[in-house]
Amino acid sequence: MRRYAQYNNMADQILPEGIRFFPKNDKAPDFVLGTMIITPNDLYEWLKANPHLLTEYKKKKQIKLQLLNSKGGKIYAAVDTWKPGEAAATAQGDPQGLPF
Repeated sequence: MRRYAQYNNMADQILPEGIRFFPKNDKAPDFVLGTMIITPNDLYEWLKANPHLLTEYKKKKQIKLQLLNSKGGKIYAAVDTWKPGEAAATAQGDPQGLPF
């Protein structure tokens, strides 16, 4: 669960531009979770300005996002910046892996 500790501080989150979420309409069926709106030009410009946030999968660039609930109960997306090597370092306590 340490992976999600980064989201305790809202200031540490990276929020993408061009993506918005809205809760479902009261009359919507149970299988509807809500609505997501993507503004392609805004998202594209944000991605161009933040290439360091892109990862690669099967030789294609991608952006990894997590869907989260705010303290107020609203759904939002944040960039998932977790990398597999970070879990081992934080689990050991000392970033250099030393027991003291």
